[in-house]
Amino acid sequence: MIGLSSSYFASRKFSVFDSVEKAYSLGFKTIELGAAHSFEENLIESVQKIKDNFPDVFFSLHGLFPPRKEKVWFNPSLGLTELNRKVIDDFFVFAEIVDAKVIGFHPGFLFEVLYEEVNGLGATKRTKELDKKVSWDNLFEVINYFNQKNSEKKFQIVIENITATEEKALVSGKKFKEVFDKFPEIGLLLDLGHSISDNTYDELIKFNEKIMEVHLHMPVKEKIHQPVNEKALEMLKPIKQLKKIPVIIEHFTGVTEKQVLEEKELFESFFS
Repeated sequence: MIGLSSSYFASRKFSVFDSVEKAYSLGFKTIELGAAHSFEENLIESVQKIKDNFPDVFFSLHGLFPPRKEKVWFNPSLGLTELNRKVIDDFFVFAEIVDAKVIGFHPGFLFEVLYEEVNGLGATKRTKELDKKVSWDNLFEVINYFNQKNSEKKFQIVIENITATEEKALVSGKKFKEVFDKFPEIGLLLDLGHSISDNTYDELIKFNEKIMEVHLHMPVKEKIHQPVNEKALEMLKPIKQLKKIPVIIEHFTGVTEKQVLEEKELFESFFS
């Protein structure tokens, strides 16, 4: 199910509603409510309006949605802090409203990180280094809370492979096995571009049966989050369930709408 992240339009300063409306107008019936939005008052009402106006859309939630008044990173390495508990609670409130099927989150960092904007996009600024063992214990505490909130199994919870070089990801490559061994109900959000950048694709594709969402983009020289080509799409062939899960085009300001639609057409043709 080829889809688009609302972050594509959020990076262009669209509201959440306008982002979904614009994605829908481009022909997308699978839409991820992404992490790049700015805080909005009365967002619950706006998201309810989204569900009412676009009842045929398959929604997923990702990153830090809904957006908070103060921009922060969701960092499970810190454990079940008051902020992290609130972030998770809000995930489920909004997932219920749009009847989302998938909720995705980052695995955490080996540092405490602050939010900063670089060229209009969210970036991490590391502060204090964290103890690795404590961070793993904290991540497991956070996943346990996700599972408690998801006791009725309404949603598929997925954990994403973020760029390991980006403030040192807590979990990368084959280390995901430790997560899946302890929490077999948790799926993998395979970020194809990150796996190419980090040379972790070969390790991650071994979890192909765990992949329940894909972020579609690739690095091109120094640029990131660029449209994929057929060679990159070949890398998705081991995922037998690909046509049944959200495959989310994830770009920002450096990619045109024309390129997004060409990428959508390429994917649909390649996997027809």
